[in-house]
Amino acid sequence: MSKQKIFNTVMIILIILSFTTSIFAEENQTANGTTNEAENNSVRALTLQEQRNQVQEQLTTASDQLTYVQGELSSKMINIQNLQDKISNYQKQLDEVNSKYDELQQQVKESEKSLSAIQSKYIKKDRLLKERLVEIYKRGTNNYLDVLLGSKDIIEFISNYFMIESITKYDMQSLDQLNEQKQKIEKLANELNEKKVKMKLTKNNAETQSVILANTKTILENEKASLDDSEQHLLSQIDSYKKQQDEINNLISASISSSTYELFYSGGEMVWPTYTSAYITSPFGSRLHPIQGIVKNHAGIDIGASMGSPVYAATDGVIIYYSWMGGYGNTVMIDHGTNDEGIKIVTLYGHGSAFIPELGVGSQVTKGQEIMKVGSTGNSTGPHVHFEVRENGVAVDPKKYLSSSH
Repeated sequence: MSKQKIFNTVMIILIILSFTTSIFAEENQTANGTTNEAENNSVRALTLQEQRNQVQEQLTTASDQLTYVQGELSSKMINIQNLQDKISNYQKQLDEVNSKYDELQQQVKESEKSLSAIQSKYIKKDRLLKERLVEIYKRGTNNYLDVLLGSKDIIEFISNYFMIESITKYDMQSLDQLNEQKQKIEKLANELNEKKVKMKLTKNNAETQSVILANTKTILENEKASLDDSEQHLLSQIDSYKKQQDEINNLISASISSSTYELFYSGGEMVWPTYTSAYITSPFGSRLHPIQGIVKNHAGIDIGASMGSPVYAATDGVIIYYSWMGGYGNTVMIDHGTNDEGIKIVTLYGHGSAFIPELGVGSQVTKGQEIMKVGSTGNSTGPHVHFEVRENGVAVDPKKYLSSSH
């Protein structure tokens, strides 16, 4: 691939990513409307229709450009992205297998320790009981009878009788306890053997995954070595993007897991996170480029809006992140609490131009409250709001929670 073609490719990528740039001018009105709202409704409806037409035209243009880019990109580049995805999946599987192996190993250690303690008690009690039985045997079967007959009076006879009964009862209880411990030892031994078998299988699985991972990495390195300088440069840009996305995901996960607010999410529709006249320019899960990883599994929706427009809290909650977040630029995250199914609901708002001075981490916000200004910070080609909804940290389609009117 020539340098000119690579340059064209990069430029087209930027065009495709930018086709979703906000082109929407917002009407000068408040969220509650104005006295002239009825008179402006027809104008606003016409504006929205025009916006929809423009977005459709841009989608058609982007589709044509995307087809061209697919033809320009080398099969090696696409194959490398596929191999990197496979390596990522293999690594994840290997980590899970190793984690399971460590867990089983710990369980085996605890089981061995428990089994050893029970066996030690069993051996001690068994020895004492056998010694008593041997002693009784040596003295003969009339030993207890001699004790009773040797009583001086009726009171001593009764006392000796109850003493003999207690000893006999104790011996029977000891036999029962020994039998229970023996059964428990057998059960623990069987469980221990099963865990050892599972541990062996898990270890074999981990070794297999390691071989697959190593082989795939070797294939990847060979593919990389065959790229020319222009392709190497483009690959480094893609790798940089992926690394940044991983850092963002880790930061989001850390913010969610560190939130300790006792909140309850009562459900209900969330409000549109900016002016209702705004329009979705990039849907959830979209992929705008054939190279996997550049725009992959879009975690939210992009909503076009004019610079400086308000960004609203989708529903009541507490701010858990209020700062810069890599490619997301100025970002706000709100913890809305846990619903009745035990799922924590968190929303994220990205690319803001400015924060609200009186707000910060720990601030309580209400549904529809302004939390930020629309902007184009971070990896953005124009003013818009990147909006996410996460359930227990996993991104889901925000349309599940937003009003169906959009």
